[in-house]
Amino acid sequence: MNSVIQSSTLEIKNDIFRCFDVGDLLPGCELLVNISSSIISLVKRDVRHENSILAQRIVTETEMRVLLPLLASPGCCPQEVLQASYHYPFEELQLALFSTDVHIRMYWRERIRMYHQRLLDAQEAGKRRAEMRGVYNALFGLRQKLEQFGITIRARKEGYYLSLLHS
Repeated sequence: MNSVIQSSTLEIKNDIFRCFDVGDLLPGCELLVNISSSIISLVKRDVRHENSILAQRIVTETEMRVLLPLLASPGCCPQEVLQASYHYPFEELQLALFSTDVHIRMYWRERIRMYHQRLLDAQEAGKRRAEMRGVYNALFGLRQKLEQFGITIRARKEGYYLSLLHS
């Protein structure tokens, strides 16, 4: 999956939803993420009513912290981005990933650079695995939950990406 996932934001009552087009993975489908309640739903595109939900799962806030950057960077989400999102305040993470505000984006990029350096230092000290443990645990839990959607998380040297479960 190399293209950019298109997304939009919806607000209904007190819930914030982000809708991600996952048509490259699952044609005709979108991933509807209820950020407020940490619920992810696989829905048929252009049919938003009760019968359009194909699958639904509740995720933890920690799993949501790694899911959002994976969806925002579908080609490959670098480990330092996942590490930064794991440690960033959740409300600010949402802004950092989806805001068009230059100052917010610059601050987020600086945080990513900081975590990139932390991971390099951990690598040199032989402690990279320990440094990434929380992210690895979140990826493991999220991977299990996404299987119901026919999606998995795959790793490559540069980072992680979403893929079809059986490809």
